[in-house]
Amino acid sequence: MVSNAGKSYYDQMDLSEPKHFSTGWTIIFTENAVGKILSNVAGVSLNSASTKKFQETFSVKGTELLLALKVYKNDNGSLPDTLDKLVPNYISGVPLDPFDGKPIRYSAEKKIIYSVGSNLIDDGGSSSDANWQSGNDLVFKVDF
Repeated sequence: MVSNAGKSYYDQMDLSEPKHFSTGWTIIFTENAVGKILSNVAGVSLNSASTKKFQETFSVKGTELLLALKVYKNDNGSLPDTLDKLVPNYISGVPLDPFDGKPIRYSAEKKIIYSVGSNLIDDGGSSSDANWQSGNDLVFKVDF
């Protein structure tokens, strides 16, 4: 987990084998049924914590983009077509989506900023009306 701290969610995924703390932990916890259960529970807990961390990282980056878009609109009278138009006057660079390591998505037509989320599928900014985290993608509305 420590070696994955700086990696995107996508880069951390290794679907070939279950995630464990380290080889030593795997040996200790997989010699019996109870050990396997403890290992699986710990792995799930760490995976949930990792997903939450990436959601919070996107929340911060999305908020920064919303502020930059608001200032851009105040200065220019309309929203930009792409986030690249915010560089370098409003942001130093387009931030990367913490889940897949690609630039955060923006749709001027839909007035949204979004991340692919933990399913790593770009659903075009599909979201739920409940909150920004409840749809397939993590979405912030640009409602100004």
